[in-house]
Amino acid sequence: MVAGVIGCSTEGSYKASEQLTAPYITEAQTQKDNDDALAKRLNNVLNDQLKPSAIKVVVNDYYVLLVGQVASNGDKLQAETICKRWPGTKTVYNYLTIATPPQIPSVNLTSSLSKDVMVKIKEKYDLNPDNISVTTVDGVVYLLGSNVGNLTTFNSVITSIYTLPKVTKVVNLERSGDLDYSTAN
Repeated sequence: MVAGVIGCSTEGSYKASEQLTAPYITEAQTQKDNDDALAKRLNNVLNDQLKPSAIKVVVNDYYVLLVGQVASNGDKLQAETICKRWPGTKTVYNYLTIATPPQIPSVNLTSSLSKDVMVKIKEKYDLNPDNISVTTVDGVVYLLGSNVGNLTTFNSVITSIYTLPKVTKVVNLERSGDLDYSTAN
């Protein structure tokens, strides 16, 4: 039996597959896609199981925010229980209100008020707007996220949000992360 050695050169020309050179998908984008998928599933389950209701689910890094209206306190508790038991859910922030019959509130992630809040956040160089979800419901602004950056700046932005027309309340659900820090005023 004769053994041979075969040489290989990396200097030859080659053509890379277009699939290999597709845009790089970041971990942040994957997390956002997972959050969006979880929010969609929970919205569908809650709307199927709790009738009548007007619930909107917002997810940020598997933290779940429930806003909107349900018909009873039992429905409010059931919505929270369903979300807590769903695989992957870390924490549920239940801001559902009770109304008979539930009215569809103006829950919006892309409303002009949400956009105005995001403009205030993006104006600050030491905040990471990609890590902050802004949800508005009937004049209440919910801020959900982690690793937002400078917490001193973030608190000043929260104060400035109250100057926007139609804002009645700001609910800060920011969770401190490894990239958060504070500075002296």
